[in-house]
Amino acid sequence: MKKDDRGITLVELIIAITISVIIVGAATLFFMTAQKSYQRAQETVHLQEETQILMEQLASWIMEGNGVKIENDVTYGQVLVIYDIPRKTTTALPDGMTSEDAAKRVIWRYGDRLYMKTASGITDPSADTTVIDASDIKEEYCISEYISGFTAALDSTGQASVIVNLKMTDGGRDYELENEVMLRNDWLLSMEGGNLYEETA
Repeated sequence: MKKDDRGITLVELIIAITISVIIVGAATLFFMTAQKSYQRAQETVHLQEETQILMEQLASWIMEGNGVKIENDVTYGQVLVIYDIPRKTTTALPDGMTSEDAAKRVIWRYGDRLYMKTASGITDPSADTTVIDASDIKEEYCISEYISGFTAALDSTGQASVIVNLKMTDGGRDYELENEVMLRNDWLLSMEGGNLYEETA
């Protein structure tokens, strides 16, 4: 019996290389697709988490406050103002104590960012007005990025609550979250008709 010492022919080698390239290419494509899908899912989860954390922060500020105004600025659109108004009392304060003025948080959207600034020393919240200008658009006031929508509305049924809607967009991914936040305290400053009224609940 004769031994075949011919080895691999050029055609066989080309076929083997072609099959190997196809298998490696398919595996690489599958891996890259899986990696992109995972990355997209991670980015979507991150965007959802960011939106939920921001909403929780806004809800916390609203619940801590005892007054809310929703104003409209010509340049910056809707502005949410949350007041911390000290309780008025007929009881005389101890010697050396003076009544505190109100403070506020002002929240607005500009571009794809949400901003918040604080102010204090407000003697009459019902007559207080909010002014936002270009000097307020600074990094230290930015509380979130990727904002594509921000609205707030007072509950029209007379409850002391604020309905907040947030939309965030990042890399073609969108996430929207809406939440109704009840004020824990009794006061609601309404800009509807410019009236200040007290909740009696």
